[in-house]
Amino acid sequence: MLYVLIQLVNYLRIAVNWLAIAMVVIVVGLMLLRWVLLKVSPFGGLTYQIRQLTDPMIWPIAQNLPMPNAMNVAPLFVVLATLLGAFFLKWLTEDVLRALEGILRGLLDGAPLVMIGWLFYGTISVFLVLLIARIILSWMPFLRDGRLIWTLTSLTEPVMAPFRRMIPPLGMFDLSPILLILLLDFAQGAILSVFGLRMF
Repeated sequence: MLYVLIQLVNYLRIAVNWLAIAMVVIVVGLMLLRWVLLKVSPFGGLTYQIRQLTDPMIWPIAQNLPMPNAMNVAPLFVVLATLLGAFFLKWLTEDVLRALEGILRGLLDGAPLVMIGWLFYGTISVFLVLLIARIILSWMPFLRDGRLIWTLTSLTEPVMAPFRRMIPPLGMFDLSPILLILLLDFAQGAILSVFGLRMF
């Protein structure tokens, strides 16, 4: 049964990898198609359909860009945000799935210390997912007052608050999450070393 679960984790890893690639390809393809169609046939039927599909991604960003040609630049920001999102999705999901596989392998081998080590590692990975999701979503003003941000803030603020007191925000930039992410990354490396865990 545990072998089946480990295999399922590996399939999930592959599925996340393909999901990230598909997300980037689809968004980049849509933005390129939009750009070409607006140049060739701005009032055509296909152009209208593509605009209907892409405007919900572009408008929120364009409205918050302080420049006159925001609608022309916003698709580039959508592509960059998609690349960044795909990168973090792969990185953080890989970390969480690696921890889950480590726990399953520890259970399979009857090694409680390995299980505990991977449990600590996985807990930090899950917290990093929540923290980075909070940071990325806070850059989107149209989501700032939503329930998702409120939930992410309530889950991460107890850990972030002491770091914010140590490093107060510089104007509109809050550098405390960067320090916290670096320390959590260091903590994960320390857990791997102390518990003698090996990467899969």
